[in-house]
Amino acid sequence: MNLRGFLLVSALAGVLAGVAAVGVRSIIGDDDANGAPPPSSPTPAPRVETPRALAGRFAAAWEAWDAAALYALLDAEARAATPPDALAGAYAAFRAETAATGIEVAVERADPREAVLRVRLQTASFGTLDYTVSLPLAPGPDGAPRVGWTPAALHPALAHGGELRGTVRRPRRGAILDRRGEPLAVTRDVRVIGLDRGLVRDRAAVVRAFVSFGFGAETVDAAFASPLGPRQRVPVGVVSDERVEEAARFVQAVPGAILWFEQRRLHPLGPAAAHAVGYTREYTAAELAARPDELPRAGDRLGASGLEATLDAVLAGSAGARLEVVGGARPTVLHERPFVPPADVRTTLDASVLRAAHAGLAGLRGAAVVIDPRDNAILALTSSPAFDPDAFERGEADALAALVADERHPLANRATHGLYPPGSTFKLVTGAAGLDAGRYAPSDRIDCGAVWYGVDPPRRNWEGARGPLTIAEGLMRSCNPVFYEIALRLHEADPAALAAMARAFGFGAESGAAGLDDAPGLVPDADWKRRERGEPWYPGDAVNLGIGQGDLLVTPLQLANAYAAFLAGELRAPVVLAEASPAARGPLGLAPEHAAHLRRGLELVTEASGTAGWAFASAGHRDFGGKSGTAEDAGGEAHALFVAYAPRDAPAAVAAVVFDDGTAGQPLAAPLARDLVIAALTALER
Repeated sequence: MNLRGFLLVSALAGVLAGVAAVGVRSIIGDDDANGAPPPSSPTPAPRVETPRALAGRFAAAWEAWDAAALYALLDAEARAATPPDALAGAYAAFRAETAATGIEVAVERADPREAVLRVRLQTASFGTLDYTVSLPLAPGPDGAPRVGWTPAALHPALAHGGELRGTVRRPRRGAILDRRGEPLAVTRDVRVIGLDRGLVRDRAAVVRAFVSFGFGAETVDAAFASPLGPRQRVPVGVVSDERVEEAARFVQAVPGAILWFEQRRLHPLGPAAAHAVGYTREYTAAELAARPDELPRAGDRLGASGLEATLDAVLAGSAGARLEVVGGARPTVLHERPFVPPADVRTTLDASVLRAAHAGLAGLRGAAVVIDPRDNAILALTSSPAFDPDAFERGEADALAALVADERHPLANRATHGLYPPGSTFKLVTGAAGLDAGRYAPSDRIDCGAVWYGVDPPRRNWEGARGPLTIAEGLMRSCNPVFYEIALRLHEADPAALAAMARAFGFGAESGAAGLDDAPGLVPDADWKRRERGEPWYPGDAVNLGIGQGDLLVTPLQLANAYAAFLAGELRAPVVLAEASPAARGPLGLAPEHAAHLRRGLELVTEASGTAGWAFASAGHRDFGGKSGTAEDAGGEAHALFVAYAPRDAPAAVAAVVFDDGTAGQPLAAPLARDLVIAALTALER
């Protein structure tokens, strides 16, 4: 085709295109005589965004921490002054320094020159911060408003320059020490070996490697099964100082094995001090939510039992927090919570006596309490069976489940919450009540027959007839008829007299020891029986009480403290904190000759003619006093008890021992009480 033909075809195509463009209009009819299309409607001008809408978009972008969206709303001057990276860094720093956990931003008002935003910032360290910020507004080239951003858009305190700084000072839990400063609980940095499961390529090989290092396969499998995230470190165990280099080589050779330091609460005496000292646990999610102002974090710990729990506030201290603007023309403190330093707590407990008590109880169910009656300081407070408190610190789920399921109840503190009928150890109280009421004199003798007929049914003496005995001799042979008779005569004169003397010795009430939580026990009387059972107080109830039976219940701590009160002449609260003093709870009020007579009876118990002479014959130069007891509880289980003290002329140690199983504990109670007194005297001499 030549050039002329090409131009002709092109022109024809243009005409056809024009026809196509107006063809539809021609088909439906066009009244324009000239064939020209009618004028089109004018295009509406774009709608300009309102200041409130702009402020709302700014608020939404801030709530999302979307720095790119925020930057898009800035005016040219703000963009030039604050490049995108600088703006993103400013918001990231603000979020980090405030430890922000949530934010709500609402438009309070907006006009063409200014928008005011109401901010509620939730933080992990500084509570909830409520404030307002002002955003300067100006129209952009298209007439739409834009934000003139400065750091004051984050917080008005930044208007004069400077930068925001948040600091939190966290305490390191204080130590619990024995009377000589030996640690019973301490926080230390320990090396932990564990897993980053995201780096493990061959699980079986890793398990074999950890087993060869010395960990059990079950322990390693439990670490693999941890509910923590796949890239979170999971502890397998602690590495001793002697194996640090070996552990370093191990983690280099085993993919997924890692080594790090972390704080651990350690209890060096382990089970020997478990119930007295206690253990810690992590805060629950509910507790964290309920105590935001105290700054606990997930993973932080608090005292769960024993002294760890009762002294938690002292041991834990309190985190301090400060949010401030530093530098600039006007440094400002926005929030401040004072730091409360933790404190070490020195106790009256003695590590050597605690170990002796734990060993002597031999895992049998029971308890032992040792007190220095001179200042009422508790040297040992031991319950058995015991447990490893660090199993709670390590979070060993299987071990903890086994403790909870154990039918022997190793977590129960029998020393402070075990309730036992005191049996014949209570005869000291009955003798004191008889003498104090004037019903008997030290020289009086009471028949110790084989059978006592004072109430129905008649009651037999455990060792047959012994003839007329003084109260001291009645203690020596633990003669039931002697104390039946005293209790009956007291009941006839004043039914409340024996219960009143029991309370004077500290029974039926909490001990009052600062730092300890203990059960009050029960001293039954006529009012109690009428209130609880709707029955009168019978003479049989009184004579049962006279030998420490019936409904009477005491704790081992109360028993030791009662004998300490007798030796000191007054009831005082036991002391477990070294800086505390023994609060007086009331004098016993016994006449000196009565106290001396009862004391002679307790000393006779440990001599050759006494019921426990066999246990003290080999005690060497130590001169003892004491009292045995066998009692049956409401469930029919017999318990073995013994209280011992020494030396006679100036008692410095009292030990109360209780074995739940009387059959197993009967031959052990007196020797253990003797040995604990000796251990305490030895410790006090150091």
